[in-house]
Amino acid sequence: MPLLFLIALFGAPYLEFLVFAEVANEIGGFSAIMLTLVTAIIGIYIIRQEGLQVLHNLKNTVQRGESPVTEIIHGFFLVVAGFFFLLPGFITDSVAAMLAIAPIRGMLGNMLVRVGKKKRSSSSKSKYSEGIIIDGEFEEMGETPPFNKFLDTESEETDLKN
Repeated sequence: MPLLFLIALFGAPYLEFLVFAEVANEIGGFSAIMLTLVTAIIGIYIIRQEGLQVLHNLKNTVQRGESPVTEIIHGFFLVVAGFFFLLPGFITDSVAAMLAIAPIRGMLGNMLVRVGKKKRSSSSKSKYSEGIIIDGEFEEMGETPPFNKFLDTESEETDLKN
């Protein structure tokens, strides 16, 4: 897992640079920079509009007394999309544009919920869950003595306070 993180950490900027260089080679460096800025501005506007819609849906869901899990997941993906729109590059802008589309967010949210349920159900079994179970019954045998008294060897109650 740490290796995968390192590959993503260093590989993503490298791929962004390669794609940016290729686009700049085709349409010109200034045009590529302007295209990146325009996609960021348009993307942030779209994310803002979608975010307001998600907040409205969240408010309505909570007022109805329902669980707002779907709206929270949509909001999470919109935050990720907004972050990706702010990063310069065409790959991150493409990913952000896909996350800005509600049906894609819904599909990804369903996948996330399924993975979460699977992990939760598999982690609920502990190593002790299939151990020995001792079942029994008990019966009270009368009055229990107070804690401040004990029986001495001659079976007389002695008070501990004295």
